[in-house]
This record gives sequence, structure tokens and C-alpha cells, in this order.
Amino acid sequence: MPASHLSRHAEVEPAPVAEAPTVPGYDCDRCGVHFEGRPAGSGLFLWTRGEEVRCEEPPLCEECASTVAIGALLKWEIEEEEEG
Repeated sequence: MPASHLSRHAEVEPAPVAEAPTVPGYDCDRCGVHFEGRPAGSGLFLWTRGEEVRCEEPPLCEECASTVAIGALLKWEIEEEEEG
């Protein structure tokens, strides 16, 4: 190879590596497992302090979100049967 060709490649710097976008991480409020990405669901806590109403929606992992949702549906169905 010609010398000019080698010297030209020696000056080339590698392209900078782009950093991957950060993915938010959460701790499941029910089981405590840390997970990354969007929560699969959330709980809902409502309470009052005087005239002020406060609301909190803690994150849930996929497994706990499913468990809570199914448990709520089953409880609702049982209550419906008891009333009817």
C-alpha cells in the first residue's frame, strides 16, 4: 500500500458512540422487585387531610398488576352474586 494511504487511515478517529436513552426504573409497590420501563399498572391510594384530598398511584410490576386486577374482578363478581 502506498504510504499516503496508511497515514490517511492513521488519522481517522472512531465515531463517538451514542449513549442509549435511559429507561426509567421503578420498584413495585406490592412485591418490591425493581423493573425497568413503564409500570404495567398502578395502585390507587386516596386519603384526605382536612379539606385536601390526596392521591397516590404507586407503580406495579406486570405480575402484581395482573394479580391485583384479577383479585379485584373476582371480589367484584362475588359481591355481585351476594347482592343478586
